[in-house]
Amino acid sequence: MAAMTFKSTLLEKIVRSTDTTSYRFSRPPEYAFKAGQWYTITLSTPGGPLDHHFSHADSPTESVIELTTRLTGSDFKNALDALTLAAEVEIEGPYGAFLFGYDTPKIAFLTGGIGVTPVRSMFKYLFDTNGQGRRPDQQLTVFYGSMTEDGIVYKDEFDKFERSLAGMRVIHVITNATESWKGYSGFITADVVRAELPDPREWTYYIVGPPPMITAMRKVMEQLEIPKSQTVIESFEGYAS
Repeated sequence: MAAMTFKSTLLEKIVRSTDTTSYRFSRPPEYAFKAGQWYTITLSTPGGPLDHHFSHADSPTESVIELTTRLTGSDFKNALDALTLAAEVEIEGPYGAFLFGYDTPKIAFLTGGIGVTPVRSMFKYLFDTNGQGRRPDQQLTVFYGSMTEDGIVYKDEFDKFERSLAGMRVIHVITNATESWKGYSGFITADVVRAELPDPREWTYYIVGPPPMITAMRKVMEQLEIPKSQTVIESFEGYAS
């Protein structure tokens, strides 16, 4: 799909956790993209334009463009959060080839924090289209790392996806877990993957998130002896800016 540039307006802000917010922008009918792709957004500020690229958190089946990000205190993020409803921005896209593998027998997603946005885009699209085009025996496992239980972004939606999509499981891993947490705590490790996937070398791994997570997950892949041909990686370079 060819990239295009267009004006868009802020429609809604949704607080997802203490430091993460979603921003919904208008989407022109002629703008088309595939779940998992990204775009660039430019804001006008008194000090000049500021731009940043983001993965689509929204699905092609939705009528808005949803940007979900961690608020880091950077100039761009401060300007984004200061936008008032109906404020105008410029969007250019789509770009990227981090796309769902409909014919892939087994896919494990390794993600965390804001890295979940393109994964949410993919699963929302699968949910809205009843998984049309998927191979019938496909298995999908999402290893989803979060700092706290309260900080699991889109948790209700992933619960819904897990109930509705055949062959899908979500494995939450909480870094700072409370004593009442019953699942995995700490980080996504090779041991966690082995415990949930008894045949880890038979899976294709979609790895997405900020650079530190990408580095950690590459080490997990080495420990599991996963060939590079079985990994699809999307790094959120500059995520803190």
